[in-house]
Amino acid sequence: MHIQLVSIKAVVAAVWVSAISLAGIAGNLQSLASWTVLAAVAVLPPAVMLWQWQEPAQSLSQSIQDARR
Repeated sequence: MHIQLVSIKAVVAAVWVSAISLAGIAGNLQSLASWTVLAAVAVLPPAVMLWQWQEPAQSLSQSIQDARR
């Protein structure tokens, strides 16, 4: 489950950064300040998500299965 959760986090972060980047290109941003703000909007939310998104606690059935192995 841990590997799958890491993969999901990476995909969500990559999709977010790609969507914001495409919005900046489509919006025809030309100033350095605009690109700086766009970079912050593209990077900060995924960084917080990766930091705060915790793996769910092990369920009772998972604990029983682990004990039987």
